[in-house]
Amino acid sequence: MMPDLFLSEVENDDNKVSMESLGLFVNEQNRPQFERMLRETTWSGVIDITGWTIDAVKALVTVCADENLPITIKHGSRYFMPIRFPKKPLLDSFAESIILGDF
Repeated sequence: MMPDLFLSEVENDDNKVSMESLGLFVNEQNRPQFERMLRETTWSGVIDITGWTIDAVKALVTVCADENLPITIKHGSRYFMPIRFPKKPLLDSFAESIILGDF
């Protein structure tokens, strides 16, 4: 999931819309497929996770942490730009904190 300088703006937007739309329906059973899609998708800009399931947010945070990717996350009216992701055992708690607004 890397920003691609060679994608057109329309292709980039299509990728983001697909990713943001699917995040609304991810559950524990299909989380691995969503993680794989995130790893294979190119995107740039802000990812709006408003309405996403907790499993989708956990998948996004896991992929970004594993690949050390910079990301800007929008949840409602709040924006997050993690500089460093927590280690594996705390990633789920980090994702839950974003969703619950514990920051």
